[in-house]
Amino acid sequence: SRSAQRVMRGSSALRAAWRSARGIDGAVRGRDLASSPHVLSLARRMSALIPPGKSLGEVTHVELLEKEDADAIEGIWREYHEGKEGKIGVTVDPNAYARFRDRSTTCPMFVMPLHKSPSQFLTLVAQTKMPYASFTAIDDFRKLQEAATPMLAAAHYPELVESKKLALVQATHVHAGVAGAAEHLTSQEATRLVRLCHMFYADDALFEKFVKP
Repeated sequence: SRSAQRVMRGSSALRAAWRSARGIDGAVRGRDLASSPHVLSLARRMSALIPPGKSLGEVTHVELLEKEDADAIEGIWREYHEGKEGKIGVTVDPNAYARFRDRSTTCPMFVMPLHKSPSQFLTLVAQTKMPYASFTAIDDFRKLQEAATPMLAAAHYPELVESKKLALVQATHVHAGVAGAAEHLTSQEATRLVRLCHMFYADDALFEKFVKP
């Protein structure tokens, strides 16, 4: 895809991020992450962000969404999250969701950079234990390990995949209004981060080159 090609052309930033993170990435890839203290404490650490609900029913009235078509649901989901500080909503193609779900089971950790400006990128450690994915600044991860608070926590909702052919994602993130935060994300950056993560897992070339051990 064109988006994947653009990411591939910017792969020097990825390689630089991984070089700086080599010790962390190499150390964790060999572990059973599903049982590691860091992943098992994911929900506890996300509490600092007030994580999204674990199921779509905890977030909205699923039966009302079931009455709408996919286009209407996308609009409702987008409008619901507009203007909500520190919270975003994203829709995901069912095929991309399925690949992310399946591939993140075998490759639950991924070190990736997020471009914040043409000359600056923030390196994050992405970790997945479905339905949640978290993104932690790599410096915080180095210093605090399982005690580090993620900059973004996303919950994935597959409840409408069969009937409406789309998955929903809600994420909470550290924003500019959070006191004492060394780094923060704008809503646009948070949305881009979630979409990029899905792209790296869903696109065969990106997954093989950058995610798969």
